[in-house]
Amino acid sequence: MKLFGLAAIALCLCTLPSVAQNVYNIKGATVDTALKINLTSSITVMDAKDSILYKFTRAANDGSFSITGLPAGRFIMLVTYPDYVDFVERFTLGQANKEYDWGNIKMSPKARLLQEVIIKSEVIPIKINGDTTNFNPKAYVIQPNDKVEDLLRQLPGIQIDKDGKITAQGEPVPKVLLDGEEFFGDDPKLVTRNIRADMVGNIQLYDKKSDQAAFTGIDDGVRTKTINIQLKEDKKTGLFGKIEAGIGNSGYYEGQGIYNKFKAKEKFALYGTISNDGKVGLGLQDNDRIGTGAQIGDDGGSITNFGGGGSQLDNETYFGRGLPQSKTAGVHYDNKWDKDSETINTNYKIGSLDVSTDQNSLTTRILTSSLQNTAANSHSDSYNFRQKLDAIYTKTFSPESNIKINVAGTEKNTENNSNGASSTTNGDGSLISRNTYSDDTKTHSKIFNADAFYSKRFKKAGRTISWDVNGNYSESNSTDYNKSDYYTQINAKYALIDQYIPINATTLVLNSNITYTEPLTKKFALTFNYGFRLNNTVQDKESYNQSSPGIYNILDSVTSNNYKYNVLTNQLGAVFNYRGGTKTVLTFGTRANSVQFKQINEFTGSIYKRDFIDWRPQVTFQYRPANSITVDFKYNGNSTQPTIFQIQPVTTNTDAQNLYIGNANLQPSFSHSFNLIYYSVKQLTGQSIDVNGSFSFKTNAIISNIVTDTATAKTVTQYINLTNKTPYNYNLSVNMGWKITALDMQVKAYLNTSGDVGYSYNNNALNANKIHNYSALLNLSKYKQNKYSISLFGGPNYTFQENVLQEKTVSNNSPGYNIYAYVTIFLPYKFQIQSTLFDSYQGKTQLEPATDYAPWSVAFSKTFLKEQNLKFSLACNNILNQEQNSRYSTGNVFTQSTGNSIKRYFMFSISWDFTKFGTTPAKN
Repeated sequence: MKLFGLAAIALCLCTLPSVAQNVYNIKGATVDTALKINLTSSITVMDAKDSILYKFTRAANDGSFSITGLPAGRFIMLVTYPDYVDFVERFTLGQANKEYDWGNIKMSPKARLLQEVIIKSEVIPIKINGDTTNFNPKAYVIQPNDKVEDLLRQLPGIQIDKDGKITAQGEPVPKVLLDGEEFFGDDPKLVTRNIRADMVGNIQLYDKKSDQAAFTGIDDGVRTKTINIQLKEDKKTGLFGKIEAGIGNSGYYEGQGIYNKFKAKEKFALYGTISNDGKVGLGLQDNDRIGTGAQIGDDGGSITNFGGGGSQLDNETYFGRGLPQSKTAGVHYDNKWDKDSETINTNYKIGSLDVSTDQNSLTTRILTSSLQNTAANSHSDSYNFRQKLDAIYTKTFSPESNIKINVAGTEKNTENNSNGASSTTNGDGSLISRNTYSDDTKTHSKIFNADAFYSKRFKKAGRTISWDVNGNYSESNSTDYNKSDYYTQINAKYALIDQYIPINATTLVLNSNITYTEPLTKKFALTFNYGFRLNNTVQDKESYNQSSPGIYNILDSVTSNNYKYNVLTNQLGAVFNYRGGTKTVLTFGTRANSVQFKQINEFTGSIYKRDFIDWRPQVTFQYRPANSITVDFKYNGNSTQPTIFQIQPVTTNTDAQNLYIGNANLQPSFSHSFNLIYYSVKQLTGQSIDVNGSFSFKTNAIISNIVTDTATAKTVTQYINLTNKTPYNYNLSVNMGWKITALDMQVKAYLNTSGDVGYSYNNNALNANKIHNYSALLNLSKYKQNKYSISLFGGPNYTFQENVLQEKTVSNNSPGYNIYAYVTIFLPYKFQIQSTLFDSYQGKTQLEPATDYAPWSVAFSKTFLKEQNLKFSLACNNILNQEQNSRYSTGNVFTQSTGNSIKRYFMFSISWDFTKFGTTPAKN
């Protein structure tokens, strides 16, 4: 007892100094001296060293405030009030001033900056409100005619590649909203490359919750990283847009027009584009590509496009390979009425993409005792046409209930005419086989989706019910004329294929899900759901041989089939949610799907059935120790059922060299996925760091077993379960951003490592494919209004790739680097020089030569008119006349290919940005 008493006294004595340290106070009052009124302002005290929030309060009705219990040190005080200029001031607490009396802090409305009022203020680039990070555009440089994309590039924690894809805090951003609403559907670039930067009043970054979670207030763990562009109030009514046209040598051309008319809550917009220089849609520099290291697939394979990325026409993607012709157009309309209780958001998009492609490739297949090399060349002409109409209607009946209806219809036509030849040799160069082919395919498809989501709150807070009903109908009709002449060296055998193959498929999916939430305590809540899903699919494929030249009427029963699939799913789920104040949110639970599968072969009358259960456990944890720090942890478990193709593949002979067989005994695999995110930002300086790590592994994985005939090079593939090994992959990225004040330079640094270990069987021997990537990138940016914009981005990478087949190991390691440089210089008399360089290098490997792709463009332009919104430009694109190439590996197969692409050309263009609400460049 004596020992305990002495320890208690010692503990109290030790704590006295720390208690005594927190004895400093501040006080004051916030007033509008011109109107002589008191303001109930928000008072925030932040640590001057790292801008982390320390204490927060709100002024009383008489404007007075006080904050007690502060320690000694240096601080920043931020005073804010709606529509008033922020007051920011640094101060110090210590023995000399234990209480800091601010007196009357004079606030001034933003619309009335009186000369006699002295405002001590500096632009704060970042403010955090709950889960939302707000970026102030005034803290960044906006050059004449900049778009939102140019502004986003400057924001800490946000990265935009040359294709316009956005990453924030280590996660992709699939949604960019305009004043909280979708704009042209789900294409972020139609916001970031359409809206002028000087129209933006605020940029919000947050995790958008599901409709269910947003309504109930109970987090279900489903989040989408989202950017919301908020317009200035005086930019919400008016019209603006852009017209651009260009003509170049060698027949190149481009043109686009954008028109927007906004009226308060009503928005109307349309656009149209046409080009043959790789600028698909509203892309900027879309014809230039850059690799970012190997992209790793679930099977242990990887793809590296040197010139990487892709320019997308809806779901049709142009990767820079081939010569394209593109036409796109779209119309958008959204409105709110009846006190915002009803909204409509609708879009229509139409487009076509023609690509003519020549390609050469070299593929190496590693076998247990030898190597096989296949050299191939091909030519293809593809045509893709797509039109889509969608609409979202919402109706709020009362604060307790609402309904959201979403409908969409898509029509698509595709044509592909291709021909080519290949030859396969042994490692010593001796011929094994050769093949020539031609294939002409036409497909017409239609898709219709409809979804209705109704939700209702009850009197008890937190008790809700919602019902989501959706349906999907699709049909596809295609015709295929397939010819192949396959020759094997052994016994000089030929395999000839000349068939007409019509395929008709329809799918109808109906889904219903009811969710009920119940608060168990003030901190605990339960979400319970029941779902029902019905999937009916019919696929009829017929193959016909010729009875005479050009007459295909002899049915080939071996490669013809007619399957019907009926899948009935019942789902039960229970998820618990714990909210520990404002700092902690924990969600955990599981869902289980009971699936009944039935397959009918209409040709043979055979029926195949199977029943199984999918388990999907989930855990999410969010911790916010401070307003500017977020820690997120997620775990998801997921059963993956074998696909219909893997169980009973549709017999096909379109590729005489590669055949597939089914495995009715396949069992589901199970994936475990872990993700950890840490994000911290200093609000006053904009310094940020985010760490994103993930790790996943599979048990009972479904992998391929490929049997290769060494004499003929034919392969037969069957999928099997892997029981004695565990495939896994990981990714760790660290992104940092800060500003070097002395140089007025923004710095972003990116460190990344990723890896994948996958398995496959090759001639019944286990093959391991191990890939580990390491990369470091540094981004230096410096902007000066009407002087220059400079952004240098680059760094090294290294890929360790090892293929282990029994005792044989093939190393495919290679160093590389990526460089991106973007420079704009504003010269006297409104002249500009702009230069863009992408350089992607990947070193030589044991199996493949080195590659270097460096498209470089330079443009010389002059702007006219007061707002510099009329521009004449002369550009030289792909100055070094580069061609694109790519690498691909999966299992024991390695491929490197090259092909035709857009060569060096000159382009003269004229562009005009127009506006009618007096938009002027932002001043900093």
